[in-house]
Amino acid sequence: MMKRYQQVTLAVFVSCFSTQVVSQEHHYWSKQFGSRSALMSGAVVGGVRDTSAGFYNPGALGFLKASTFSASGNGYQLEFVDISNAVGTGEDVDSLETNIVPLLISGTVMLGNNTFGYSILAKNQSSIKMSGRHEKSAFDILSSNPDYFVGMDPSTDEPIFGGRFDGTEDYKGQFSYDSKVNEIWGGLSWAQHLHENISVGISGFLALRKQSFNMVQFARVTNPESKWIASEDAFLNADFYNVRGLLKFGVAGDFGALKVGATLTTPSVSFFGTGTVAGGMGRFKEDEALGFLADDHQDDLDAKYKTPLSLALGLEYAINQKTSVAGTIEWFAKQKSYDVITPNSKNWLVGGSENVVDTQDVLKVADKADSVVNFAVAIEQVFIKKIAGYLSFRTDFSSFPGGDYNSMGINDWDVYHLTVGLTRQSKTSSLALGFTYSFGSQDDFERLAYINPADRRGDDYILALNDEGKASADYKAFGIIVGYTYFFK
Repeated sequence: MMKRYQQVTLAVFVSCFSTQVVSQEHHYWSKQFGSRSALMSGAVVGGVRDTSAGFYNPGALGFLKASTFSASGNGYQLEFVDISNAVGTGEDVDSLETNIVPLLISGTVMLGNNTFGYSILAKNQSSIKMSGRHEKSAFDILSSNPDYFVGMDPSTDEPIFGGRFDGTEDYKGQFSYDSKVNEIWGGLSWAQHLHENISVGISGFLALRKQSFNMVQFARVTNPESKWIASEDAFLNADFYNVRGLLKFGVAGDFGALKVGATLTTPSVSFFGTGTVAGGMGRFKEDEALGFLADDHQDDLDAKYKTPLSLALGLEYAINQKTSVAGTIEWFAKQKSYDVITPNSKNWLVGGSENVVDTQDVLKVADKADSVVNFAVAIEQVFIKKIAGYLSFRTDFSSFPGGDYNSMGINDWDVYHLTVGLTRQSKTSSLALGFTYSFGSQDDFERLAYINPADRRGDDYILALNDEGKASADYKAFGIIVGYTYFFK
């Protein structure tokens, strides 16, 4: 049977990391693609009539009557995350990261009644990096071990026990966290104009996802009188890449002032991937007869990643020759739990042979997702013959289900995006410029770490543990959309 200190320490490690360990890790609508489509926040499943239809609704490609090429330039994004009381000290930690996102490169080729398309897009790109530190002086953190032999009393020739951590101690705690997500999609599309008002199509995509996170926390204590020290630390990191495939079916209808569309996106199929996991924990106290050390690092493990079935509906209605309104709604199915990275079975305890803690119980990375429904609305207003303005809004609800598992993600807050912009149209090209403001918050956010010694569990623990600890998180991002489309025959 596992010794009690091993059971407790394992529980501490899992509690420190399990609920917060796979920007925008749990969001489906983080980015939008194409010039007009991005300015309309993706509310184009019904009315898209450019090369971005390969992603939004391949059925609409059948309404295109010329070969085209489109490049949506670079999107510049400034991403800010602030978490209050993130490490149990009452202080904030924050992250300020910038990303240059190549949104979309796409085109179409006409062959008879068939339209073929291609697209490369940065489906997801975000990063978070933050750290926190806490120092406390003259605080009674640790108790002395009454059974520890210190030495002999020269006056009485009697043994002296304990005393090395009597009184107060000086404490220093440190926490750091960083994560990064990059996902690129490449796809081929086919569409056919079946009827004057109806077109159908299909897109096949290969998706390459790279994701990583790293979390470290440690604490150091020294007794100013005895100069003896104690320390405790824990770390966890994982990274992987995965290639998967998926299909999107679309149908589009054009009835003059009214345009409608619907899509079905299949669950993705994981083809191959490789990942690395590592984690460990150590405890050391000079007047303890027994310390604790656990550590493992495993490379070249199989890695999977999945996305669920989704259904989308959209419409666009021209109120008059200058004003149009549009809306899109998309439902994403629940994703059952599956293993992203499973380490090989191994003793997580360093030097332990009698009592084994299996690495799989501690370092296995899993993922799952709740069902969510997102919607987007947009207004397009033509000011003069060649200039049009856009105002749009979309939701980006988190699919993070919570629970005690290593999920490679912390940002389970809902995000809302507001976009404004302009396009300039000519006979041979279209130029777009826009700005996006994104925001979100969560009041019951799980703390990232616990480095406040006032909340520690037990007299001999230095890293704190407070299962009821909550924090509040705020997310903000500012983005610039630059798009250019060139039309040719």
